Amino acid sequence: MRRCARFACACPGSRQRPASSWRWFVSRRRERGVALLGAVVGLAVLGIVTLGLAHTAAVDQHLARNALAALQADALARSGVAAAAVFLTERDPDAVDWARAPWAEGSGRQPLGAGTVEVMVEDEARRLALGVPELADRLPRLLAVLGLDAALADALADWTDADDTPRPLGAERAYYLGLTPPYAPRNAPLGSVGELALVRGFTRPVVERLRPYVTVAPEARVNPNTASREVLLAVVDDAAAVERLLAARARAAIDPEKDLPAILPGATPDAIDALRARLTARGTSYTVRAVSAVGDLTRAAEATLFAPPGVAAEVTAWRPFRP
Repeated sequence: MRRCARFACACPGSRQRPASSWRWFVSRRRERGVALLGAVVGLAVLGIVTLGLAHTAAVDQHLARNALAALQADALARSGVAAAAVFLTERDPDAVDWARAPWAEGSGRQPLGAGTVEVMVEDEARRLALGVPELADRLPRLLAVLGLDAALADALADWTDADDTPRPLGAERAYYLGLTPPYAPRNAPLGSVGELALVRGFTRPVVERLRPYVTVAPEARVNPNTASREVLLAVVDDAAAVERLLAARARAAIDPEKDLPAILPGATPDAIDALRARLTARGTSYTVRAVSAVGDLTRAAEATLFAPPGVAAEVTAWRPFRP
């Protein structure tokens, strides 16, 4: 019995688990812990991936909505320009362009399709046309009225004429080719008012000062109903006559062919005829600006329309425009 008690582990009836079984048990527990940890990590990774996919899907959906809204807004802005073209085409051929004309009042913001659109129209005959022979001698006067150097007219004339002979205060090809970087003058009518910045002496401040008062549209005459005081002072030689025109148009539209003798009773017939040659009740070119919105997105379009009386309006130029 004592021998068996001392070496109980070797007795056949003993129930003590062998050491190898204990190691097996511990190993199994470790394996279960590792498996549990792996499952937790896997679930965490899956959750992160799921959240990432959900975020990506949300971003993609947002971008898709914005892309669609941008397309819709662009289409609405162009539709606004098209609507203005239809309106200018269908109006009365004898209608006078003035401040109370239907097109001059603007459309206001109108619901259309998926958003809104607002259309504004300006006649280009309210400005002094650059490069039009009938008004070429009026540019020095406008420059003087605006406090600018009247000699700039020589530089502009050289920029647009076909020869290489400079005027006394102008510049031709030799001058421009000597600049850094060199470039050649257009030797043709201006393509835009912004092109003035390439002409000798027309600094950026000068161009911005001129911009509201000049146009490159082929308007041979100025509309006294819509032109600014500055433009009228350049076109009409008499400041008192300009004030009479401004007072008359505040009451009713002016038709230069009919109304000038009554508005300017002291003017001679020759003076009236000279004014009629430079004034008109209706131009042929219009600037249309359309601003559209779809949700939080805003788009704008600006176009020049050629719309003489009785002729279908035609878009002659598109330009970028920031409302």
